Amino acid sequence: MRKTYELDRTLLLLMPTLALGLAACSSDPPVETSDEQDSETDSDSDSDDDDDDASDPSNDPSPSTPTDVDPSEGTSTTTPEPTTTDPTTETTVTTVDTDTTDTGTETTADTDTSTGEPVEELVAVWASANPPAVGNDALVGLTPALDGLAPTLKLETDVISIQSVAINTGNDAAITYDAPGGTGGVIIRENLAQNPMNGALGLGDRIITGPSTGLVTPKGVEWAGGQGLFIVADTGAQAMKVFSINDSGDVAPMFEVTDLGSSEAVWDMHYVPGNDDTLYAAGTNGEIQVYEDFMMSMGQAGPDRTIVPFSEGEKVSVNLHGITILNNRLYVTDVGDPMDAADGKLFTIPNASGADGEVDVEDLIEGGMLGNPVDLEVRSGIPSERVFVAEKANKAILVFTRPALQPLQQTSMFAIDAPESIALVGNGSVTFVARNGANLDADAALAVNLPAVGNPSVTATFDRIGSVSSIQSVALSHAGDAWVGFDGPASSGGGGVILAPGLTGMTDDATISAVGSRIWGPNTGIVAPKGLALTADLSALMVADFGAGEIKVFDANITGDTPPAFSVELGGDIPWDVAYDDPSDRLFVAVTNGNVLVFDGFLAEQGGSGPTRVISPTFDGGESINLHGIAYDAASDKLIVSDVGDAMVADDGFIFVIADASTAEDVVEVQAAIGGDQTKLGNPVDLVFDGANVYVAEKANSSVLRYDGVLDLVGLVNEPEAAAIEVVNAESVQLYYAIP
Repeated sequence: MRKTYELDRTLLLLMPTLALGLAACSSDPPVETSDEQDSETDSDSDSDDDDDDASDPSNDPSPSTPTDVDPSEGTSTTTPEPTTTDPTTETTVTTVDTDTTDTGTETTADTDTSTGEPVEELVAVWASANPPAVGNDALVGLTPALDGLAPTLKLETDVISIQSVAINTGNDAAITYDAPGGTGGVIIRENLAQNPMNGALGLGDRIITGPSTGLVTPKGVEWAGGQGLFIVADTGAQAMKVFSINDSGDVAPMFEVTDLGSSEAVWDMHYVPGNDDTLYAAGTNGEIQVYEDFMMSMGQAGPDRTIVPFSEGEKVSVNLHGITILNNRLYVTDVGDPMDAADGKLFTIPNASGADGEVDVEDLIEGGMLGNPVDLEVRSGIPSERVFVAEKANKAILVFTRPALQPLQQTSMFAIDAPESIALVGNGSVTFVARNGANLDADAALAVNLPAVGNPSVTATFDRIGSVSSIQSVALSHAGDAWVGFDGPASSGGGGVILAPGLTGMTDDATISAVGSRIWGPNTGIVAPKGLALTADLSALMVADFGAGEIKVFDANITGDTPPAFSVELGGDIPWDVAYDDPSDRLFVAVTNGNVLVFDGFLAEQGGSGPTRVISPTFDGGESINLHGIAYDAASDKLIVSDVGDAMVADDGFIFVIADASTAEDVVEVQAAIGGDQTKLGNPVDLVFDGANVYVAEKANSSVLRYDGVLDLVGLVNEPEAAAIEVVNAESVQLYYAIP
């Protein structure tokens, strides 16, 4: 529940609701999903290093995705991609030229024998790589022969790094972060400090970001008393901005302070509420700006005082960062040169309420572990105060105390990688630290127990920051545009689908934006999307939502927080992938209990009558266990599916070929079963068919594999693949065709 404070204002929505325009399709309300399902789809950062496929979703350690638009759907084995071909009849067959030399097989189609028109050529295989940590996820282009890499594209998420965390008296957290393009923001997470437990931070309960906020590179954040307001120090904007805890989305600050006196920028602040109503701001030029009657005057007249730390007649401050006050004594940290891990300082200045101009410091601590002391907090104690310093360069929380009639001295430390800020709760025994590691996957908000007696410990970790935690499946259009499924923390609304125009034309090391254009938000109802399928005319996008146990259908041309045109619940079955045949309006669904669900007249009836048939594959005395990837070849009426078996076993995968798929029902003996110790099939999480050969995303063995001439195989086939290439934690595979 949102908290209401004395100073509140209208909530602005994080993303506008967009209308869905899929003709002749009614819209169902979003489907609510259980926390248990949400937890099954946590990102790479917690469990993608384990293979994440399982027949029982409660055993699925994390999502891995098959994509699905089967390139052989439609009328011809040489016009395999429904997203690029307008099928005419189911019986049109085109010649496929296949070169089966030792260097691999490259399938091309030169001319449609029925029309004489040029047809598509397979020019690239695209795979998604889903290793541990979203920062390592990528879309990888491969040659059809699997003998070389085309471009490798990285993902640009909505958060780059965590900056500062502040906790108010109601246990709510305000967390600043940097974002791509110099457009940072603030995450609001209510009750974060109340019984903290490990979990995803995501985007918290809401975020404040967008052009109207004016946020560029927000650093320090400070709560302003009990009014539900907080102040953000934005070094990039050279300003301080005041927001409400109830703000959300692209909202302007309630007011901002651009007159920073002699300081070019402010890194952090400390506010003294009540009758004092005074803000102390630590300037990056080594000077402290003081604003009296801050909330009353809103700092518009600039600082009333400027404090310059001196010692023995010389200025001793260079680059102030952390600042706080206890008993009218200022405590300030100085990082000096950020590239120097040994020049940090800690100052105290007496009589903060009256200090002005050049003021001699009371304590001047330098050396030791002080290199980049980026933040600090202080609490009273017996016999003296305790000062907690976030020392980033030397990776520690330092604790200083004051022996009787002595200067402050470091008395203990606790190793933490890259602490960026520190916030105390209550008497300081519970501490929240923003950890700003080498990449986003290392960033987190940590709850740390720092008792006066005994060993400190991390008691909770809030990681997986942002709305995207892993790339999942890919679907491609003839024009080279991509629809990319992604997982996201449940706290940020779950997963979605990214639209990446022109993906196949991008060059190596390019990035695709995860947030620029996407289907995402609570109205979509998407929890954990796996396989995707597009209709031939690109009017509809079908999503196998593993987390919700549903198939969702969207207008493929609409993005935003858009409800699906319709959703089909599967009665407890968990879908992983889908294959759609346009001419027959037939949808095949691979589910994780080992069955294939078949919907005849799927779009026409919106799946309302449930599956027309259920196919249960068997082979050589065995039966399917955990189906994932699926492809349909209309010309031969054969279905090709992958079975990952036990998700924890890296050598028990199978590829099945099922004949007469349009009429098959109940228990069906497969035409062929590829598997065994001569194959690399362990967890084949996705596959796609080019009219002759099948490409497989083999996650457990980090490969994309190709098996040739699969339609002609019979019985149990325990043979090596025709070609293979390494793709770390291959998650999905897709084909891209072009007209020569």
